[in-house]
Amino acid sequence: MNQEDDATIIHYPKGALLTVTLSDQSKFLVSFQTSPNSSALQWLTPPQTFNKTLPFVYTQCQAIHARSIFPCQDTPAARITYSAKINIPRVLSAVMSARHVERRVPTAGEAGAACDDSMWCAEDRIVEDFVMEQPIPPYLFAFAVGEISHREVGPRTRVYAESVPSVLDSAAREFAGTEDMIRQGEKLFGPYDWERFDLLVLPRSFPYGGMENPRMVFLTPTVIKGDATGAQVVAHELAHSWTGNLITNKNNEHFWLNEGFTTYAERRIVEVVQGEDRAALNIGIGWKGLNDEMERFKDNMEFTKLKTNQEGVDPDDVYSQVPYEKGFQFLWRIERQIGRPAFDEFVKKYITTFKFQSIDTETFLDFLKANVPDIEKEINLELWTEGTGIPPDALAPESKLYTKITSLAHEFIHGRMPRDDEVAEWGGQEWELYLEFLPKSVEASQVSALDARYRLAESKDYEVKVAFLQLAISSGCRDYYGEVEKTLKEVGRMKYLRPLYTYLVQGPGKEEEKILAKRVFAETRACYHPIAQGVVEAILSKHL
Repeated sequence: MNQEDDATIIHYPKGALLTVTLSDQSKFLVSFQTSPNSSALQWLTPPQTFNKTLPFVYTQCQAIHARSIFPCQDTPAARITYSAKINIPRVLSAVMSARHVERRVPTAGEAGAACDDSMWCAEDRIVEDFVMEQPIPPYLFAFAVGEISHREVGPRTRVYAESVPSVLDSAAREFAGTEDMIRQGEKLFGPYDWERFDLLVLPRSFPYGGMENPRMVFLTPTVIKGDATGAQVVAHELAHSWTGNLITNKNNEHFWLNEGFTTYAERRIVEVVQGEDRAALNIGIGWKGLNDEMERFKDNMEFTKLKTNQEGVDPDDVYSQVPYEKGFQFLWRIERQIGRPAFDEFVKKYITTFKFQSIDTETFLDFLKANVPDIEKEINLELWTEGTGIPPDALAPESKLYTKITSLAHEFIHGRMPRDDEVAEWGGQEWELYLEFLPKSVEASQVSALDARYRLAESKDYEVKVAFLQLAISSGCRDYYGEVEKTLKEVGRMKYLRPLYTYLVQGPGKEEEKILAKRVFAETRACYHPIAQGVVEAILSKHL
């Protein structure tokens, strides 16, 4: 059938409604063209890649950007299966969140209305075929094309990246323990249903730490830290294989069902694979982040709830740690109430019951009350899911290492810097926690002295570097503004862009800092993913 004759398109603020009238047809074909300005796609020129020789393109569809690539019901409530033919230059390779079928020569006539055969079948073109046979929400549709190679790191895992040996080798070392994490995940949550768990390290512009695309997790290169702690991000994306990909929130008002469960699962995996102290540090960093979000949303406490009202709201504008950390705290509270063995059985039953479904908070609570009798008498479920702020029965982590680090941070305001012997065994996470708990504004001389002793501004761990640079900005320590500019220009991860730009422009005065922020963004905007561009533009428009 002809789309022009039998379909109408009505445009709405949330997208365009395509209505198709069928007579005796059982299927129809929609021909479409994606805009070069698609918010889900970033087209990188050779200078923006690691290799500097060939272009690169990748997708980021979460939360509501799949609609900018192909016509779909862009909601997690609608699951899809798909097959794809990606026609690319022969010198490049494609990966996808789907099973790779073959790499082959193009065939005349298969392009349909996409392009003519002379372009599709040109000598320098190749086709990569993929198929996703398991139903997934549209935001998990993903692909990347570039000069891509891989390393084997386990029976179910390859690490992909641009064909730069140093990047590939360092990623393979960082994620060498992935199979151990998969096995631990299976012990906790049941069989891994996606066959492969491959990892793609993207160029520096990738706006997130990781994206849990099934079969092909996307990662920022900033998680490669050289000490295997970057594998905690992999643990998080792996946990999504059960909570998020198998069971999905029905819409973004219930995002905690994805991220709260996954944060809980991540920490259970880390606890076994890397130890209880490491898991406690992870919880501690999250606890501090959750408290910081309460300050961020103090004028709009709706977004401190687990179940939020997002009518007319772009999910990217209210993205925060709340669904992750408050969601984790809620599940941890249930675990403490009924005991870990009982909670483990509950989680396995939950996953088995709702796999390949999209659910809401009410569905979860009904299932909880049906399987844990009288739980509503022990825990205020309504307060946890619909109340603002942090409930009184939330809990900071308990460990000697966590207590020692936070105590040292509190002593800093009185001028006491940690001794060399106290930090001799610290890695990136210890320093990150220490810096997060320092007062937000101290004397510039104290900041300089701390860095002179421990070289934090030069850290290869961006969590440490950015936490230190936030301290430097808030303390008016202008000696580090050059490092701030360098950092903003070399990474596109929103976890770092959001606080650095905010610290530069938020608050009275700060004329020099505001000029710096505007100039750096103007010079770097094209290097950021469209989602990150929008986030930074919102920060600048609010404060300038």
